[in-house]
Amino acid sequence: MPASTLQQHPLAVIGGRRLDPTTVTPPHRAASIRGEPLPTTRAHPPAVAIVGAHGGAGTSTLARWWAPAADCEQSWPGSPQTTQRVVVAARLCLPGLIACADRLREWHAGAAPEGVQVVGVVLSAARPGRVPAPVRRYRAVVEDLADHVWEIGWHDELIERELSELAEFSPFDPVPQRRARLTEAVPLDVHHVGSELIDVLACTTKNLIDQHDSEK
Repeated sequence: MPASTLQQHPLAVIGGRRLDPTTVTPPHRAASIRGEPLPTTRAHPPAVAIVGAHGGAGTSTLARWWAPAADCEQSWPGSPQTTQRVVVAARLCLPGLIACADRLREWHAGAAPEGVQVVGVVLSAARPGRVPAPVRRYRAVVEDLADHVWEIGWHDELIERELSELAEFSPFDPVPQRRARLTEAVPLDVHHVGSELIDVLACTTKNLIDQHDSEK
């Protein structure tokens, strides 16, 4: 069924668009589930889990770049003891977008663990240069299935850096200089997406609080 024909479920949304599960066919292969709580490796528990739609989606790099994030590899975060808010990560190529759409349909169909909330998608460049037209067209399918779709460009310096060398983004960090080394600051697009992600997470938290207050 084309994504554009899917309908929004009137009761299934808390801070994000959730489609009526009866209108969505889940993929044949479901993602694995991480039963353990997400690790707290920084000063605060993670605020969002980065879930890879496929191998090589860049989850470890994104989780390193964004201090409020945790790498959940290719598994849904199944433990309610830590955050179950999710950003799905994929490469900006046709296989990556198809895998991403599968994970999003899985969530919309209600096949992901209870409590999981997909807040957005991050597409990382698969190569330098222009994105081919077929890839751009299929990107629209992903846009129909997610509230927020962000892009991260190609960064050559990643080839020669270990994860532990990369600088981190934290909320309220100043905008980095355009040509800063990756050991000194995150790239401009990573900072921009990180700032928007923090705003989205703040919105979902407020909506959860408002819903809780209305149910008292």
